Amino acid sequence: MPHTYRPWMKRYWLVWLLLTLITLIALFADQILQQQRVGEAQFNQQFNRLATFQTQNETLLPLLNGDEDLAALQSKFPQLVLLEHTVNRPLTAPRFEEVSGGRYWLYNPYRQIRMLIDLHFALQTSDVALALAFHIHAPPAMQTANYSDSARWQWQRPFINHYQPFLLKGSANPDWRALHMLPFTLALLLWLVIGGLGWWLLRHWRQHVEMRLRADYFQRTRREALGEFTAGIIHEINQPLTAINTWLHSSQLLLKQGKHENLPQALNAMSLQTERLAALLQRFRDIVSERPVAMSAVNPEAVWRRVTVLLQQELDDGEVALRQQFQHGQAKVLSDPQWLEQVFHNLLQNAIHMQQGRPDAWVKIASEHIPHGIKIIISDNGPGFSAEGLAQACMPFYSSRTNSMGLGMTLVESLMLRMNGQLRLANRAEVGAEITLIFQLAE
Repeated sequence: MPHTYRPWMKRYWLVWLLLTLITLIALFADQILQQQRVGEAQFNQQFNRLATFQTQNETLLPLLNGDEDLAALQSKFPQLVLLEHTVNRPLTAPRFEEVSGGRYWLYNPYRQIRMLIDLHFALQTSDVALALAFHIHAPPAMQTANYSDSARWQWQRPFINHYQPFLLKGSANPDWRALHMLPFTLALLLWLVIGGLGWWLLRHWRQHVEMRLRADYFQRTRREALGEFTAGIIHEINQPLTAINTWLHSSQLLLKQGKHENLPQALNAMSLQTERLAALLQRFRDIVSERPVAMSAVNPEAVWRRVTVLLQQELDDGEVALRQQFQHGQAKVLSDPQWLEQVFHNLLQNAIHMQQGRPDAWVKIASEHIPHGIKIIISDNGPGFSAEGLAQACMPFYSSRTNSMGLGMTLVESLMLRMNGQLRLANRAEVGAEITLIFQLAE
């Protein structure tokens, strides 16, 4: 899977894992809380049972005279252990008296009797451990074996009774073995299904988004490429059209002045520009139709001389001198004649325009053999490249001249790359620009 998928894959599964853990923890907490609620219900049930026995004690004591059959009473009131008469017990004496072993006496001073009560049997063993204190702040007088003050859950509740102000305590711990695994298994399976379905939907949505973004990018790239291509066509066609227009005006002046002998030169120049314009249009058609361009052996000196003829009018108007020093003999380079002519034309025209108004304007071309190639250096006496220009000269639409479209050097670089050549920009040590072209040597 592409690297761009990884971040949102990790985020998706991280969220899925987080939600799954939250669900399992919630199920776990619910079962634990359910155990706590059951324990609290059992504690309250035991409290109500003990409260019933206390109420029986309070109700029974005023009704007895001490001579009743103890066995008959115990059959109905099992908490009753002993029934005795008292002698001269003051009316203000305590009605409650604790006895060892968790038993206690309840007194009726008006009838001079007392009952021995034992509530051990009432503390029935259950999931909740119980402890009974005879006073709120007293230690437990009786408790079940499993009662602990350090248990996880603690409950306590006082009895609202004037003569038996007891305190019942309860304790319990979670029963981990009683947890039901089925809800956890079902929840995990459900989240696996949700995760797989969500992953499938998210992946398809992501692919749809990426396809749409890719289509938008391709459409935008095509528009930009079409814009650059159109600007390039306008830029390249504008050069021969401008030259034809210049020669046409020159021919009209020659006719007015009666210098008919110079007309063939002007007509020949217009014919060359027309041929160049037709070749440019044909090459653009080849690019659009993606026809392969076959490289051939081309003499760069011959192509350069043809370019100088095409730009002779601009050379004369700018009073730019040409210096030529070809030292490669009859060697030829591997290139396309039309592309090489376009490279020389753009570089020579740029050199002419950059030296407009300079008194000592010149353009020099020199060539030399290098291993497996030919190096051609075109230099001039102009202002040269600025630091920004050296870095961005080949960028589309960048130009240091206000009336330039900034596509000449971009096209030169593109054509050199297509011809498997190299382009290097630099400044001369004295003043001016120096452009180096390296071509492969034709076999």
